[in-house]
Amino acid sequence: MGNVERWLIALLSVGFVVSCVCAIIVFMEVNSRKLEIATLQRDIIALKLRVARLDQIASTNEIKTSSETSKPPSETRPDQAPLILLREEIQLIRDYIKPAPIGGSATETIKVGDPVAGETVPFPFPITEKVRKLLGARFTVRNGIIVIMRSGSRHADAVIGPN
Repeated sequence: MGNVERWLIALLSVGFVVSCVCAIIVFMEVNSRKLEIATLQRDIIALKLRVARLDQIASTNEIKTSSETSKPPSETRPDQAPLILLREEIQLIRDYIKPAPIGGSATETIKVGDPVAGETVPFPFPITEKVRKLLGARFTVRNGIIVIMRSGSRHADAVIGPN
């Protein structure tokens, strides 16, 4: 019986020592993670300060450049690839949009790239459903000519003349 008690005490002692070692390892790991989190928080604060400074510099530069090189909105035009419509797409647009016939002589001709003033209308859903490049585009009719402007543009991106 004495042998069994000795083995039991030895086993319990080994278990206690292993548990203490595991507890120390966990404690050290938690402290290590806390230090890492504190370091990362300091880095985040430093980065936020840098971003705020850069935003301030960028806004100051934007104000300077916009005041130095301000142009009227009609002169600014983003460089875009030309709006090219296929023959079928042009025919589809003509089928849906029927401009009134020209009553007299056409006094103004509109070309691609010309500024367009006045009211414009968004394309109807049946057209934009079939011609996806016209999503968000608008149009107007001048002297029997359909003038198309892309989304956000105030210049003629395509011109469709009468048949």
